[in-house]
Amino acid sequence: METLQTPAINETKEYSRKDGLIALCITMVVVIAGVSVTSYKKMGAEVDAEGNKIYTAAELMAHNKVDDCWITIDGFVFDMTESSKSHPGSFHCGGDGSANYHKNHGPTIRSRMDPFRIGKLNPASAAQLLMPNTTATTTAETINPTRELFVEEGSWNTLEMMIVMERDNKSLLAIDGATHKPIGRVKDIGKQVHTQVFSPDGNFTYHISRDGWLTKIDLHTLKPVGVVRVGEDSRGTAITDSGKYVAIGNYEPKQVVIIDAETLAIITKIELLDTRDGTITHSRAGAVVENGEKFIVSLKDGRSVWVIDTTKRGMPVSNYFWDLGKEGDVLHDGYLTPDGKFYLTAVQGSDVAWVLDTEKMKPVAEVKAGKTPHTGPGATWGNYTFVPSLGEGILTAIDMRTWTAAAYIKTAGAGLFTRSYHKDPSYPYIWVDTAFGAEGQDEIDVIDGNTLKVVRKLIPMADKRAVHPEFTRNGKYVYVAVWTGNKVFVYNANTFEVVTTIDAFTPTGISNVGIRIEEPGL
Repeated sequence: METLQTPAINETKEYSRKDGLIALCITMVVVIAGVSVTSYKKMGAEVDAEGNKIYTAAELMAHNKVDDCWITIDGFVFDMTESSKSHPGSFHCGGDGSANYHKNHGPTIRSRMDPFRIGKLNPASAAQLLMPNTTATTTAETINPTRELFVEEGSWNTLEMMIVMERDNKSLLAIDGATHKPIGRVKDIGKQVHTQVFSPDGNFTYHISRDGWLTKIDLHTLKPVGVVRVGEDSRGTAITDSGKYVAIGNYEPKQVVIIDAETLAIITKIELLDTRDGTITHSRAGAVVENGEKFIVSLKDGRSVWVIDTTKRGMPVSNYFWDLGKEGDVLHDGYLTPDGKFYLTAVQGSDVAWVLDTEKMKPVAEVKAGKTPHTGPGATWGNYTFVPSLGEGILTAIDMRTWTAAAYIKTAGAGLFTRSYHKDPSYPYIWVDTAFGAEGQDEIDVIDGNTLKVVRKLIPMADKRAVHPEFTRNGKYVYVAVWTGNKVFVYNANTFEVVTTIDAFTPTGISNVGIRIEEPGL
C-alpha cells in the first residue's frame, strides 16, 4: 500500500476518545466526553453545598480556544475541549453559550450535557461575560482564496476529480480520481468549509463555508475566480440544471440566497418565515436541493418544505408543504432519488423520512426511520433507498415501491453519510459511515443490497473518525475521509482492500465531480 503525501501541513494536537461519543442531536451535534466532575473536585477549589466547583468569569474566559474550550450554559460550566474538534458549528469558547444552546438544542438534550459539566459560574462575576469573548468564533471580514498546485495545470479530467473538504484548514484538496494523485489545494475559502456544487459542464465548483463565504473555482486550473458573502452562518448549496443559478441555504440570516452562477451577483433573498397565524416565525434552511430549474428547501424550524421556481418572474415559491411531523420537530438535510422523482427530508423528533413526489408535487409518505435520521446525499440501490441515523446505529432501508421500511439494518454506530454506485445496477454494495458511534466511530460498514445485511466492516485507522465514503466516477474505488487521522483512504470497491492513502488536513466531505453532476439533487 502506497501513502501519497501532499505538502506539509501544520501539526495539530491529537485528541483521545475518553468516554465515547454522544450525539447532541438535532443539528448533528456530537460531543466527546471530557474531564470528569470527580477529577475537578479533587483540585481543592471552592465547592458549593451540592459539590459543584465554583468558577469565576476570569477562569472561564481563559479557556477560549478550540483546543482549550470551556463554556457556560444557564450558570453551569462545561468543558467542551474534546467536543470542539467535531462540533459541526462553533462553540462560544470562553463565553456564554446559553442563547445558542436554547436556540439550536434546548432542554431535550440537557441530560446529554451532564457528563461534561465541571461546575458552576460564580454569579457575582457573571456580568463580566456580557462583553462576549470571541477569540474562538470570530469570522474574517474578507477572505483571499489562493491556489497551491502540485501537478501541471490542466493535466487532469475535471469529471474524475475528487474534491475533499479540509474542514479546519479553511481549504479544499483536489485529487485525481483516475490516478489517486493530489492535484492541488485551494486555501482560505472560509471557516469550516462545508459543501459544494458543480456546474453541469464540469467547469466550476461553488463552495460554501459555514461563515457564509461562497467561492467559485475553475476546475480546469483550480484558480479561484470569485467570492461573495451570502450569509453569516450558511449550510446547503444547489445549482439549477441549466447552471444559471446557485442557491445557498442560511441559518443566519434565515433565508435562501439565489445568485447568478456566472457573475456571483445576488439576484434575490427569500425570507424563510411562517405568518399563517398572524405572527412571524423565522426558520433556518435545513436543506436546499435542485430539481431541474427549481429549488426544494426544507425549513429546519418551520416544519415545512418550499419549492422555488427560478423560471418564473421574481423566482416565487410555487409550492408550500406545511406541518411536517409534530410540534418541536426539525427538518435536516434532504436528497432526490437518482431518477429525480422523489425528494426525501429527515424529520427529526418524529424520526421519519418525509417523501415528496416531485412530478405531482404531492407528499406520498412519512417512513419511520432510526433515531434522529440524517439523509445526507442519500444512497439508492434497486428498489431501496437508505437513510442513516444520528441517534443510533441504524440504517433504514426504504422500499420505494411501497414507501415503507423494508429493514432496519444494525450498524456499528450512529452515522452521517451513505453512498451507493447508482450508475451500475449490478454493483450491490452500499457504504455507510458510523462516525458518531460510541464505539464504532472508526468504522465503515458495507451492506449487500440483495440481503440488506452488513457484509464487511472496514476500519481505516483505529480510533480515528471515518466519514463520507464516495465512489470514483468509474465506480472502481471508494474514498473515505479519516477526519481525525488527517488521511484519505482509497479502497478497491470490490475487494475492499486499501489501494493507497493520501495526506489531508481534517478531511470530512468528499465529492466526485462527475457523479455529483450526473446524479440529480447532489
